[in-house]
Amino acid sequence: MDRNLRKISLRMFTYGLYVLTSKYKDDFCGSTITWVTQTSFEPPMISVCIKRDSGTFHIVKNRKEFVLNILGYKQKNLAASFFKSTIVNNSLINNYEYFIENDLPVLKATPAFITCKVIDIIEKGDHPLFLSKLTNAVVNNETKPLKLSDTEWNYGG
Repeated sequence: MDRNLRKISLRMFTYGLYVLTSKYKDDFCGSTITWVTQTSFEPPMISVCIKRDSGTFHIVKNRKEFVLNILGYKQKNLAASFFKSTIVNNSLINNYEYFIENDLPVLKATPAFITCKVIDIIEKGDHPLFLSKLTNAVVNNETKPLKLSDTEWNYGG
């Protein structure tokens, strides 16, 4: 397989941008992720892939619950702030306000979020897949979602 053609073709996939947050004991995490898809209507399930060598991977693997904060099309700066390590300071995660719901951190600025319970982890490759059942969905503001193609960023290939 030609590596360049593989990269080009995989970068043609459509990706959304999300911030996944979680908490295990006293450790918080927040990471921008793109590899998310709905996998079932009944029960409602999604899959997310999380980079194996990240703090987020270890926290979600131990907690087996997370929040998927859905970003609006004007929230590129918010997405960019979660490319780096998670810093929690008072009521801020990476300088964004959050609140706690069921002992999980939720970003206040996002138009919607879903909470999920991990039901299976497929630990193949560098981004293991977390198959997860939705436990709650909240929409604060119905808007267009932020897509990777709306930015100059690439993550894939």
